[in-house]
Amino acid sequence: MIENSPPTQHPYRQEMPFYPCEPSDLSLFDTAKIHYRFSQELPISPDGLFDVLEDPESWPRWAMGIAKVEWTSPRPFGVGTTRTVSFWGGMSVYEEFLAWERGRTMAFVFYGTTEEVWSRFGEQYVVEDLGNDRCRLHWHVAYDPTGVFGRIHPLFGWIMRINLRSYLWRLKGYCRRNR
Repeated sequence: MIENSPPTQHPYRQEMPFYPCEPSDLSLFDTAKIHYRFSQELPISPDGLFDVLEDPESWPRWAMGIAKVEWTSPRPFGVGTTRTVSFWGGMSVYEEFLAWERGRTMAFVFYGTTEEVWSRFGEQYVVEDLGNDRCRLHWHVAYDPTGVFGRIHPLFGWIMRINLRSYLWRLKGYCRRNR
């Protein structure tokens, strides 16, 4: 990996190290080494869920470990939209959206990070309308770990699964409280 190698077309924090991720498309969700799939019924309509997902202030309230979400593309969001997510401890990741159909689906991949953790990483959200202001979120996280994280992942991957699963439990509570 080349540290501090600037992306040619994407925003990033120039004062931070930059580790590029391998270019990815939606095939990542079929070919990645690690896959986590979760499903959660939520007390919110599909459009209401997208309101939550588009709100940068909501993420730190329900996604433990996320300190800040910054959309780096203007609205309306869609394919090609970029976002920077900063975590507790100082790591940031740079995302590009590959799919976006409001109320139905969205998917993004990392194009870079400030720490060497993943060579490829992506998330896919598919929303099923259940009627009566309810929906089911199907969430697929896929990645290839690298560096030290890649070496320790076989021992600690279960912690990643538990943390990711907790996001959906907390999202359900957030949606219930903030209808």
